Amino acid sequence: MVLVNVESLVIGILPMPSVITLRVIEEREDVPEDLVLPIWIGTMEATAIAAALEGHASDRPITHMLANDLVKSLGGSISRVVIDRVEETTFYATIYLRCPNGMFTRVDARPSDAIALAARANVPLFVEEEVMKAAACPRALTPGQDEQIELEEFDKFIEHIEPEDFVAHGPNKE
Repeated sequence: MVLVNVESLVIGILPMPSVITLRVIEEREDVPEDLVLPIWIGTMEATAIAAALEGHASDRPITHMLANDLVKSLGGSISRVVIDRVEETTFYATIYLRCPNGMFTRVDARPSDAIALAARANVPLFVEEEVMKAAACPRALTPGQDEQIELEEFDKFIEHIEPEDFVAHGPNKE
């Protein structure tokens, strides 16, 4: 399993879907760090994940808060979430629960629900290596790289500017 976190979350407005991008956060020889795993999700699910990531609480428990509260009230805890399978374009996840007796059990879940629950419960999020190999893609730009490219282009522009470039040309020359 590869430890990941949410790199970006784009909430689409219908008919555009939303997309969550997971990024590898641990150094491993078998999985490059520049890989990201994009997962298309629904708008409502994306909104729930965004609220969980930002720590927003609501007056009434939303589904992921309710699930976390139910597990806790029964004496258990959520230990981790794993995105463990992909079939064509459909991802599958498993939520691992620690029971009050110390035993573990697993619950099948949609990745969007599992990620929202992981964010609410503040537990690690993993992706199986096979899923990364099958569905991940290289990050187009590393964080900050787009700013670096912009600065390099500006530097090139500045290098070729001459004082004459600022002289007004036209009928009002003085």
